[in-house]
Amino acid sequence: MIVAVAGMWAAAPRTGGNLMLLSQPGFCSGFELDSSVWAILRWRTPLRYAGVFVLVLALVAHWVSLRRDREPIGRAVARVSAVAILLVHGSGALTLALEVGVDRYCRVSLHELNVLRGVWVFLSADAALALAGLCALAAVRVPRHRLRRLVGKPWIRRGAAGVAAGGLLCFLPVADLATGPVTGREACGSEEPLALRNELGFLCNARRVFASMPDHLLLAYGRRQCAAYPHMRVDISFIVPICPAAARQWDTELAAEEAEIEQREKTNQAACDRSRHRPLIRAVTVAHERMWSETGLEVFEDHTETSDDDPFLQYGLVGSTRGRMAIGVSAESQICLSVETYRRRPPVEVKAWDKVIELGYESPGGDMVIVDPMAGPGGLPNLAYSGKGHYRVRVHYREPVWAADLPQHILVMVFPGDSRRTIAHKA
Repeated sequence: MIVAVAGMWAAAPRTGGNLMLLSQPGFCSGFELDSSVWAILRWRTPLRYAGVFVLVLALVAHWVSLRRDREPIGRAVARVSAVAILLVHGSGALTLALEVGVDRYCRVSLHELNVLRGVWVFLSADAALALAGLCALAAVRVPRHRLRRLVGKPWIRRGAAGVAAGGLLCFLPVADLATGPVTGREACGSEEPLALRNELGFLCNARRVFASMPDHLLLAYGRRQCAAYPHMRVDISFIVPICPAAARQWDTELAAEEAEIEQREKTNQAACDRSRHRPLIRAVTVAHERMWSETGLEVFEDHTETSDDDPFLQYGLVGSTRGRMAIGVSAESQICLSVETYRRRPPVEVKAWDKVIELGYESPGGDMVIVDPMAGPGGLPNLAYSGKGHYRVRVHYREPVWAADLPQHILVMVFPGDSRRTIAHKA
C-alpha cells in the first residue's frame, strides 16, 4: 500500500491531457470520453491529484482494520479505492482501445505519429497510476487457496468465456488495419480542389489536413460527414467536393460574398471619383489609383544610394530621409490615392482635408515612385520628373467615413524646392 501511495503522488502532476496529443476534439471517441466523464471525476471529486487522498484513506482503513481484527472491512475499502483509481486515472488503455478499434481516423493518426511512440505518449502518464492501483489490490489480495476456489466456480468460467467471445465479435469488424494508396495533392495539378466536384477533388482538398491517411479511409470519413450534413463535425469546405448538399450551400454563400465585395468595390470607386482633386494650376503629371495597404505607402529608391535611417512620420502622416519616404495610412480602409507633379509651387489647399503636411525630399536616383511595399510596384508614375535632386512634397490626408464604410483619401503634390523644412499647413 505504501508503494501504491508513493506511485500515485509521483504521477499526480502528470495526469490529464494525454489524449490531446493523439486526437482532436470532435473526432475521436476516446478523447470525448476522456474529456467529459473522466475529466469531471479527475478534477472535481476526491479523486483529484491522481487520487492520492483516496489511496491514503484506503491505507489508513486497512491498517486500522488489521489492528482491530476487522480485516474484511479494510480489504473492501482498499479494493473500492483501487478500482476507482484504475477506472478514473488508469483509463488510458480503455480510451486507446476506443481510438484504435472504433474510430478509424484516430487509428490512422496514431499510425502517423509512429505507433510505438504514440502508444507510449498515450499511456505513459497513466502507467504509474494503473500500477499504483494494482499494487493496492495486491496488498489486500485474497489468499491463493481462496482465489483458486473463486476462479474455479462454473459461473466465473462461463462469464469469462462470454466476455472473450463478445470482445471478438465487437472488435473483429473494425480490425482492418490494411493500408491503401494515398493520393497526393500533386495529382490535382493547378486545379483548385474545391472546383473539382468529385473524389479526386475531395482527396486533394483533404490532404491539407490528412497527409497520409489511405484514400479509402479518407473517403469513408468524408462520406460519413456528408451523411450527417448539416450536423457534420468538420468545416463545410472539407466535404464540398463529394457532398452535393454542402456544395450548394457553399456556392450560395460564395456567390453572396462575391456580390457583396463587388458592390463594395463599386461604392468605393464612386467615392473616389466624386472626391477626385482638380488642380488649380497646370500640372505636369496627374494619376489616380485605388488600393489597400497594411503597412503604409512608401518610396524606396536604389538601396545602394539610400539612407539607412527609417523615415519618421511627422504628425503621424509623412516622413522622409534621403531616397526614402513613408506615408502612414489606416490598414482597415481602402485608399483613394492621387499624385500630381508641378513645375512651380501650387497654391496651398486645406479645405476638406484633415491633414496637410509639406516636407523636403532628396531623390538620389530620380526614381520616386509611391508603392505599397507589401504588394510591389503598381501603376503610379515616377514623380521625380526632373530626375535626381531635391523636391518639395505636400501630402493631403482625409480620414475614411467609417459609418458608411467609405475609403480614405490621399493627395500627393510634388514640385521643385531645396528646403528641408517641414510645414504643417493643417495638422
